[in-house]
Amino acid sequence: MSRIVTSKHGDLYGLDAQGRLLTHKSLISGRHGSQIYHPSPDIVSWTDDFTGGSQAFSTTIIDGWRSRKGSDGACVDWTVTPAVNGTCVGTIGSTTASMAVSGVQLDRGLSYKANQGNVAFEARVALSQITTIAVFVGFTDQTAALEMPIQSAASANTLTTNATDAVGFMFDTSMTTDDWWLVGVATDVDATHQDTTFAPVAATFETLRVELSAAGVATFYRNGKQVGTSMSGAVTATVALTPVIAGFNRTTSAAPTITADYVHVASNRV
Repeated sequence: MSRIVTSKHGDLYGLDAQGRLLTHKSLISGRHGSQIYHPSPDIVSWTDDFTGGSQAFSTTIIDGWRSRKGSDGACVDWTVTPAVNGTCVGTIGSTTASMAVSGVQLDRGLSYKANQGNVAFEARVALSQITTIAVFVGFTDQTAALEMPIQSAASANTLTTNATDAVGFMFDTSMTTDDWWLVGVATDVDATHQDTTFAPVAATFETLRVELSAAGVATFYRNGKQVGTSMSGAVTATVALTPVIAGFNRTTSAAPTITADYVHVASNRV
């Protein structure tokens, strides 16, 4: 359900999930848990639907996007494909369990801080296979190198956090429990990670969303429904972040792919 129901000059009114009246300074469309903020003088917002002809991204920024890939020859930079709805596909390498060798990473500029307020990330993604793969979808704090922000430590359900600040959804078949995990790290201090109890299905799209409070508390949604509980200390509120989708192969296997149907990011204008 769209939250916007009426308006007057300067303000827009809508209802939250409990029917309470809310006031906004920008149009918001979409059902609760999967809402698109539209640009206005008060909101910085964009949505990339990856429509158009074929186009490969690279370390040279194109249309705001940067792609990095590992040294394995099977890796292919993130590429816009002229599919129905438009998609962007990253092809992971077919060898080794290393981001540096088999990894792919799609990111943009470090343009978002939690303390801006109303920071939101949403992406509709699909994994070609779910047997030997590590994937992260969300925000991270660097664009200078190929890096998996957060991954399994390959021991029970523990993590290795490579980013100093990052928050998002992680799926890693090296976890004992192969589900989407809610993960975050703030100034090298890990937030308590949470098992969503939901696992991806191969070649099936899911919509993943992260909303950040001005204090760096994260709330997560999967397919429009909240998963887990609010995560305190998910990121440092003053650290600049970029939207990111990253993944690598956990073993030697046919090169898997990550497909993004769209990416949406928004925040208050400051």
